[in-house]
Amino acid sequence: MKIALVSEHTRPLAAHKGEPTCGGSVHVSALARQLARLGHRVTVYTRRGDADLPDRARMGRGAAVAHLTAGPPRRLTESESAEHTGAFATALSEALADDTPEVVHAIGWTSGLAALSAVRRSDAEPAPRVVQSFHSLNSAEQRAGLPRRTDRVRLEAALAGRADAVVVTSAEQRFELARMGVPRSSVGVIPFGVDTEHFSVEGAAASSPWRRRRDERVRIVSVTRLGAGGGADALVETMARVPEAELVIAGGPAREDLAIDPDARRLELLAKEHGVDDRVTLSGAVDRKELPRLLRSADLFVSAADYDPYGGAVLEAMACGLPVVARAAGGVTDAVLDGTTGLLLRYARPDALGRALRQLAADSTARTAFSIAAADRAASRYTWQRVATETERVYRRTLPREGDLPLAAGDDAH
Repeated sequence: MKIALVSEHTRPLAAHKGEPTCGGSVHVSALARQLARLGHRVTVYTRRGDADLPDRARMGRGAAVAHLTAGPPRRLTESESAEHTGAFATALSEALADDTPEVVHAIGWTSGLAALSAVRRSDAEPAPRVVQSFHSLNSAEQRAGLPRRTDRVRLEAALAGRADAVVVTSAEQRFELARMGVPRSSVGVIPFGVDTEHFSVEGAAASSPWRRRRDERVRIVSVTRLGAGGGADALVETMARVPEAELVIAGGPAREDLAIDPDARRLELLAKEHGVDDRVTLSGAVDRKELPRLLRSADLFVSAADYDPYGGAVLEAMACGLPVVARAAGGVTDAVLDGTTGLLLRYARPDALGRALRQLAADSTARTAFSIAAADRAASRYTWQRVATETERVYRRTLPREGDLPLAAGDDAH
């Protein structure tokens, strides 16, 4: 099968090289490579966000990324991005005319707009089938306190209604689409995945080049952005309530740029204000090839993000055998089994986080049980191989000759 993955604002090549990047980029890169391993020919179409990026690059046998010119060759803000989706749709239409796929899988609402436009312009017979996924849904973001985008809510509902198939990463997203009028039966749930060969319990564990671990302290790790919505402020404040632990926050700019980053400076001042600066370390962005070593050096993983549609960092921690304490939002709610692989909290306030972290910090037996269950759940349900296989079934269902196959093997399998 010839497949086009359309993801306008991600950086799949960076994710393929193991550079720090967003969850969407990791998703697209991993899915493309695993679909190629199933024997398909996959091209990822994304907007050129850097003048030095090649027109086309391989990501492995059968998988490639094509960078389309649409707007300035630099990273754009969300408001700037919308101005160039039309140009991206035009470039995508031309690219698909030259190399017409059987399935066009759009990931993200702007990508969906571009994909539908490109397919409408196509004169191929039969026309490519369109599968729609969402990085996130604004209706779910609103529930987490993020800004309301009425135009986006309307467009997301329209895209879900017009696509030949819809795939979401969590039961929460399917619920939100049902509230918009999209039948639950037409929406497949296929979660975000994790590379369990790279993120695993077995392997080296090291705190270097981060602050040396003190053996008498429980080490807690979080992988999150340092700015608004990432929960880093709450985590720093929480440490005053967990005196027996130390915290490493991985995220933000490169380590060498932390000194001039306003979010990092704010967190450092907050740590001093609460008297925990000797127990809180900001590591900066960590290369994905190094991240498992940092995770394996820890005893617990914590997430206080306002909204995490994927839950990718949580899954990677679970695959490394870390019990998880996290706010129940987005993909995290499906990934973490409360009381089995970790603890889910309704709110990520310092008092609630502190109680949960103290509970696990003081109970090594519970941590061991959660660790075993977390690694097993990641390996049994969330491998990228399984994600790709379930996605392939969705594609085949859209094709006329395979119309009697079920929507998705992963539907409701949580």
